[in-house]
Amino acid sequence: MSATPSATPFGKLERTLAWRYLRARREHGGASLIAVISFIGIFFAVAALIITMSIMSGFRATLLDALLGGEPHISAAVDGIPQDEAQALAKIISETQDVVSVSPYIEQFVLLSANGVRTGGVVRAVPPADLKTMPILKDGGAAALAGGFGEGRNGGNVIMIGQYLAANLGLQPGDSVEVVTSQMRSGPIGQTPISKAYIVGDIFRTGSAQLDNVYVFMPMEQAQILFQSKGRYQYLDIRVKNPDTTEIVMQRIAEATGYSLLLRDWKTKNRTYLGALQTERVMVRLLVTIIMMIATLNIIVGVVMLVKNKTRDVAILRTIGLSRGGVLRVFLMVGTVLGSLGALLGMVVGVLFILNIGPIEALINLAIDGEVFPAEQYGLDHLPAVLDWGEVFSTGAYALVMSMVVSLIPSIWASSQDPVKALRFE
Repeated sequence: MSATPSATPFGKLERTLAWRYLRARREHGGASLIAVISFIGIFFAVAALIITMSIMSGFRATLLDALLGGEPHISAAVDGIPQDEAQALAKIISETQDVVSVSPYIEQFVLLSANGVRTGGVVRAVPPADLKTMPILKDGGAAALAGGFGEGRNGGNVIMIGQYLAANLGLQPGDSVEVVTSQMRSGPIGQTPISKAYIVGDIFRTGSAQLDNVYVFMPMEQAQILFQSKGRYQYLDIRVKNPDTTEIVMQRIAEATGYSLLLRDWKTKNRTYLGALQTERVMVRLLVTIIMMIATLNIIVGVVMLVKNKTRDVAILRTIGLSRGGVLRVFLMVGTVLGSLGALLGMVVGVLFILNIGPIEALINLAIDGEVFPAEQYGLDHLPAVLDWGEVFSTGAYALVMSMVVSLIPSIWASSQDPVKALRFE
């Protein structure tokens, strides 16, 4: 024999009752204003969590791209090793599993002077042929090579300079800039810093204002002379397939080179920075999750008010055969639908916001007649956002589960009502 609608869990009868209670007008005992507020609260909480976590993921991805583009995945100190031996070690390392490229470099802090302005910078000296291994150079250094980078005696006198650093110094391609080092040389008036004027061959843009505000690229031969490092490199820039697996690759490199090099990966250098990013992400997620929890708690009040309004109806349904479980499921569906609709709308709005983050940022900038995130202050050309679909669906699932859990409390209370007392006093 087939089950009757009233005996089927979440069957047609129960779904019809839940839908009628949701659609009923307030004067007819329908969902209260508090229920509507809880729906709006869940909608805003879900949308806010998706938008917040996506923007934070964008910040993290942009900052990590800048870190991984501006510094080696693994660096090997070769400062005390002759150049020929360092090149032989570089060849051995390049043949190690999962190593993509190995490039020697020198990195020094300098003082830059042009047009009456002085500011600090970082000179990164690389062989011109290795510019293509630098991820931060979007064109692989083609513009710099076309401008004469690396040409001439001892590497020539053409350098590359970051966009914001060039703007601070008022420089354009073809202009001259003086580079002052911390190395000293003796002269008639005593010790003076070594300095030399160079021609700006290209102004590069990495997309990270932090890098574009400090970096200067110089041909290796010229830097070895300027920094008194003739015949020596300072470090080897080792790039690997997966930057997250540097520990494994470092062990392979150490074994291949006989543990003769001091190796250090990007995660070790930036451990505090990465830890702060992770802590910030966890705390923001926790904060917005708590806000969502508070929003879903309003469902309890909304469903309780609905139960109070429908006490007589529930009593009549109980007397004609609807079980306690049936009553529980009806009001559980009411609370769950409120939460799931709010979560679904929040997911849609949150995703649309992130997919259109560029135009939205431009519109806000136009409205405030300024910039929401000035590049010079935040180190970013634009507001970054990375949409993580796993994050989107987990947020929606969390809101749905919370709605179900909090709906259980008033639903259990509704199912425990005595129909005789309800009919007598209502």
